[in-house]
Amino acid sequence: MAALSGHGRAAGGGDDGVIRRLRRASADVSEWRMTTAHRTALALLAAAPLLAGCEDGGIIDQLLPERGFTVASTSMEPTLPRGTRITAERVTPDEVARADILVVRDQRGESYVFRVIGLPGDTIELREGVPVVNGTAAEQASRGTYTVAGDEEDEVPFPAETMTRLSETLPGSDARHDILDLRETEVDNFGPVTLGKSEYFLLGDNRDNAADSRFGPEPVGLGIVRSEQILRRVILPADADKR
Repeated sequence: MAALSGHGRAAGGGDDGVIRRLRRASADVSEWRMTTAHRTALALLAAAPLLAGCEDGGIIDQLLPERGFTVASTSMEPTLPRGTRITAERVTPDEVARADILVVRDQRGESYVFRVIGLPGDTIELREGVPVVNGTAAEQASRGTYTVAGDEEDEVPFPAETMTRLSETLPGSDARHDILDLRETEVDNFGPVTLGKSEYFLLGDNRDNAADSRFGPEPVGLGIVRSEQILRRVILPADADKR
């Protein structure tokens, strides 16, 4: 069993089962969907050298009020099942609130989508799977079970898994969301770690299958997020709480 500390890097090399699960959660969002408004913006700015600005955080990307993505892993189920198309809006670090879902860029340049648990200055830990923010534990309650569909043709094949579904309310937030708990795992306990003035701590809603802030960039994690890594905030689909 690998002990987790600091920014979530596993001491002693980690556990192969955990790494296999995390590899399939390491690239969370993809596929920019252009709307008519997006095409108009591009037409107004049309110049071949600027097209590189379409990349996450690029010149043109920063001018678009909203942008579309497709969720590419199971790490945010049940809120955002794999394959869900989402819209994300521009957001500044000062506008980010606890429980927001953000699109962020990792140190390798890949995009992730995860939920905000910790804000700058917070002390964060996990105790038996429950987030603790500044000494106050999140409220969790059972909501039955949920089955995550498997994919034997994925780059890292995985079977369907039925998990415990829990509702969760984070300290300092009135918003309730659902999370998944597979079983007691090595990643149920973490920290404590105190965030710097520009640092954020993010978790996947599929808590035992998410390469989130509990894990450093090597081999597959996101690590603690700095403000400059924040790209956008997800606008939740109207039916997100009914899934």
